[in-house]
Amino acid sequence: MASEDNRRHEKFIGFFRLVDACDQRGCPICRCLTADARQYLEALIYEHVNDPDTRRRLQASWGFCNWHTWMLRETSNPAFGAAIICEDLLRVTMGRLERGAGRSDGRSRRLGRWLGRLGRPPRRRSLEERYGRRPPCPACRETAAAEQRYLLTALRFIDDPQFDAAYARSAGLCVPHLLGALTLGNGTAQVEQMVARTLPKWAELRRDLAGFVRKHEHRNRSPFTEAEASAYLRAFEVLVGAPGCGRAAASASTRAGRVRS
Repeated sequence: MASEDNRRHEKFIGFFRLVDACDQRGCPICRCLTADARQYLEALIYEHVNDPDTRRRLQASWGFCNWHTWMLRETSNPAFGAAIICEDLLRVTMGRLERGAGRSDGRSRRLGRWLGRLGRPPRRRSLEERYGRRPPCPACRETAAAEQRYLLTALRFIDDPQFDAAYARSAGLCVPHLLGALTLGNGTAQVEQMVARTLPKWAELRRDLAGFVRKHEHRNRSPFTEAEASAYLRAFEVLVGAPGCGRAAASASTRAGRVRS
C-alpha cells in the first residue's frame, strides 16, 4: 500500500462520505448510493430535463427504472421537471407502439420467419424485444459507477485509522457489497481485512435473530430487546442491500480494475 502520508493526501469526498455513512443505519455503501442517486436526480430534474443528450438517454432506456422513478418524489418540488420528462417519454412510447402496430400481424411474423430461412437479414426486433433489451436507466448507470468507486475506496482505506474506527461503529457491508468487494479485491489482503471486520457484525445480527425467535416460545417471559425486535429488518438489508441498492454490485464489479497496492 502507499505510505500513510501519501494516502492522507489521496483522501477525497468519497472517503469522507463513507466515513459519515458509517454512523447511519445499515450498509454504509448503500447509504452513500441512495444519497448520491437523490443528488443526481435533483440535478437532472432542475437543470437537464430539456438537455438533448439527457432526453436521448432516457428515451433509449424507456425512462428511469422503477426505483429511480419513485425516488423522483423525494427530490425538492419534482412535479414540473418530472412532468416534462414523463410527457416526452409517453410521446416517444406512443409513437413506438403506433409504428409497431402495423408490423405485429401474423403475416408479418410469418414473412420474417420465411426470410430467415432463405438467409435474408433477420427481421427487425419486435417492440417487446427492444423493451426487454433496453439499456439501463441513466441513474442506474451512475449508481453502478459510484458503487465501484465506493467499494474500491473502502478496500483501499480499510486499514486507515479514521475509516477503521468508523467501520467499527457501522453495521458493516451488506452481502451484495461484500461480494462486490471480493471481486474487486481479487484475493488481496484488503479483502481479507474487510471480511474479517464484517463477519463479526453479521454474527451479532444472527444472535439477535436467534434471540427473537427463541423468545417466541410460549413459556418465555423475557421481553424482546430493541435489537431483537428490529433484527429481521436489519437482516433484510444485510442479505440483499437497501431497497434498490444491492442489485448493482455484481454488474459494477465485472467492470472492475484491481485495488492498487
